Amino acid sequence: MSKESIIDDSKPNAGRMYDYYLGGNHNFEVDRQAAEQVIKLMPFAPKGARLQRWALQDIAVELTEKRGYDVIVDFASGLPTNDHIHQLVPEGTTVIYSDYDPVVVEYAYDILGDTPNVYFFEADAANPEALLSRPDVQKILGEKKKIGFVLWGVSAFLTDEAIARIARYTYEWAAPGSCLVFNAQGADLPQNETLDRTFQIYERLGAKFHKRSLAQFRDLLQPWSVDQDFVSLLEWHGFDESELDTEDLRMIGPLAGGYGAYLVK
Repeated sequence: MSKESIIDDSKPNAGRMYDYYLGGNHNFEVDRQAAEQVIKLMPFAPKGARLQRWALQDIAVELTEKRGYDVIVDFASGLPTNDHIHQLVPEGTTVIYSDYDPVVVEYAYDILGDTPNVYFFEADAANPEALLSRPDVQKILGEKKKIGFVLWGVSAFLTDEAIARIARYTYEWAAPGSCLVFNAQGADLPQNETLDRTFQIYERLGAKFHKRSLAQFRDLLQPWSVDQDFVSLLEWHGFDESELDTEDLRMIGPLAGGYGAYLVK
């Protein structure tokens, strides 16, 4: 995404549009107008955003209560509103959020206030070393390198090179037993003109949508190993196709916009 789009609040921003889909109020009129253009083309957009956020709630519980992680590092977090990870984890869990949009970061500081053990840093998910090598992050983590990483709801806007770099760097940095929770966003979407027009809106914002198959995602995520297999977002949250109406199915297919999996070292 272009830096001009990020820092100029007179232009729509994909992250703030996402907040609008979720029913948040940390967005500008220009974001709302652009989001409404998307919704007009693809009415599924707000439902898809809520499904992504519900999946994050499941992830928060799975990583902490079931898998025992007490540190979660979330890349490309967006605004920490509407039941984000830190609101679902047990007391004492360290949550490190990041986003490369300085406007989002400033809003996040206001939203989080002095919430204990929750931090937000400006960093680009495509360069995980920029976050993990920060002295303040290293001070928070201390010697801990058994981490639950989260990269969710952003992979379609990352290049192949960026995804492969994230996978390699986090794997080499992390201790054995670490986990990367990954959303293969938009994998195996159907081909249709309306989707293409929707993606063109995002591309004009500097957020190019990269179409991939699930097999391509698997290759990019090496050397992480899939713990169980990728499941559709509907299965992830315990839904089924009855949650999608006829127009949803025509637009995005039965997968609700992608798959998710826990990858382990």
